Amino acid sequence: MYSCRKAEPGKWTVGSPDAQGRWVAESSWNSAAEATEHLHALNEKDAEERASDAGKFMKPDG
Repeated sequence: MYSCRKAEPGKWTVGSPDAQGRWVAESSWNSAAEATEHLHALNEKDAEERASDAGKFMKPDG
């Protein structure tokens, strides 16, 4: 799951933690509003991909 955080005054980064918990920036934005809009789009896409992948492993009834 992606999140955003203030990197420095006037700069926001969107990213997520890696397996070791270190922050990995995906992109940088000039406002919190732009960063938030972008992270929502990324999280929606990520959720859709997970749902699609889950459907591949479902067993048919019967």
